[in-house]
Amino acid sequence: MTTLLRQLKAAFRIESVAVTNNGVQVTWKDGHHSFYHNLWLRDACHCPECFQRDTLSLNSSEGEGHDPLKMPLNPITEAVKVDREGNLDIVWGGQEPGHHSVFDPSWLRVHCQTDPALKQRRKPQLWDSSVSIPHFDYHEVMKDDWALLLWLDKMLELGVVIIDNVPKNRESFQALIERIGPIQERYHPTHIFTLDTANKLAGNIHHAYQYMKRLDNHTDHVSYNVPPRL
Repeated sequence: MTTLLRQLKAAFRIESVAVTNNGVQVTWKDGHHSFYHNLWLRDACHCPECFQRDTLSLNSSEGEGHDPLKMPLNPITEAVKVDREGNLDIVWGGQEPGHHSVFDPSWLRVHCQTDPALKQRRKPQLWDSSVSIPHFDYHEVMKDDWALLLWLDKMLELGVVIIDNVPKNRESFQALIERIGPIQERYHPTHIFTLDTANKLAGNIHHAYQYMKRLDNHTDHVSYNVPPRL
């Protein structure tokens, strides 16, 4: 057992595994039990053939890689074990003999679908005009990791917070955003801080809002499969 594995909490360490006719039953060190269906496990395979590590996406190249339509409806496990690193190690049989999948135990535990696990997951708070929106101070959030954690926690729970005392300059605003993580490019040719007026499409997007006195609270791109997020 590696040093890292010893340091993992019991909730993220596998005690034992048992193979059923359609899946794998996992018993954890803290006594919790999880069941993972073979079809779900096979679809979640992160081997180099099925998953692109560079882009963190499924490898769906034509004629190879991860193709759900070509997967057997009832995948069969040839061998199931817990390897020396504590991972769930599966060798598939049946129509895919020799295909090898390895699952990190902490990833598996987070994706547990049993009723007790689902009840423990965070539920977003629905709100109306009576809600009290949390306020955080810019300088505290920038200097104190605990304040940052509380801010992000409230964002996940409620969906909206107010940051007070933000200096009125681009550098401070950008620093606040990057306190969460790297800024991602948007799909259209406008930048979150600058506008290329020579770009006709960017100009059209800008003019769409020029006659508005204010832009009310709203959510962008909710039609996307993966909308923008923190």
